[in-house]
Amino acid sequence: MNKGERTKKYIIEQSSSLFNTNGYKSTSIAEIMKATGLKKGGIFYHFDSKDDLAKASFSYSLMTLKENYLEAIKSKTSASNQFQAFITIFMTLLNNDIIVGGCPLMNAAIEADDTNILIEDSIKEGFEGLIKIIKDIIEFGKSQDEIDKHMDSEEMAVFILSSLEGALALSRLYKDKRYLDMITKQINAMLF
Repeated sequence: MNKGERTKKYIIEQSSSLFNTNGYKSTSIAEIMKATGLKKGGIFYHFDSKDDLAKASFSYSLMTLKENYLEAIKSKTSASNQFQAFITIFMTLLNNDIIVGGCPLMNAAIEADDTNILIEDSIKEGFEGLIKIIKDIIEFGKSQDEIDKHMDSEEMAVFILSSLEGALALSRLYKDKRYLDMITKQINAMLF
């Protein structure tokens, strides 16, 4: 990776936290300049516009999250262990361990509901990707006789993701992990 590529990656990494915490419309170039230590020209040398940087930053957050989910579950030999690994990564969104600001998908989806942001298709693809990961865990569990074969995998995956996202919002709002704990306990009881 050459110096220009490293600088571009650094800008994306620093900006992703700002966009995820403050919102895509609310994050200013001045804040990005302060976080990166670069001048406006240094940022726009690598990106055509703030929207271009926002797209790259969202993609970076999304890819980081997806890679962590897939890495966590790949070595697990049961659906129960895969799901627990998925939950472990999801829980990091509460404490900003992997990604600062909570779930980038939920944050962007809420912002897209109120304003016109150019990453709406990427948000939908991101949610579809997470639903697929959960659905694949359920399908694997069915094939291993861990999960009821009659369960609709897609419906359950949507239910699980929706429940987890809602619990994450409550846990972040109240700064209390118990909402996530309650939901994961109920989901485990339904699945296994």
